Amino acid sequence: MPTSSPAVLSNQASITSLLTVDLDAVDVERLAQALVGKPRVQLMVDCKTLRCQRTLGVSHVVSQLLQLRRSGASIWLHNVNPTLKRCLQVLHLNDLFLLS
Repeated sequence: MPTSSPAVLSNQASITSLLTVDLDAVDVERLAQALVGKPRVQLMVDCKTLRCQRTLGVSHVVSQLLQLRRSGASIWLHNVNPTLKRCLQVLHLNDLFLLS
């Protein structure tokens, strides 16, 4: 469901769309394919309620995030928990995502 956030859009003027993504409910492979070639899309993932991190592990979440990133989208991770944040830092991936 598309939403827009003036604060995010003003910081990154080249981004035209902000989409909220629920990693627990979306087929990441299909979404990534749909995003290829679509310029200036930013995805917002609220990490506070990610069931898949608890059930499938942090590596699963990181893999999904990287797959979406490869599609060309920018990714904003909201409510990042310490475990995911540390994992992204250790893997030197924290610069690929906007963390809040």
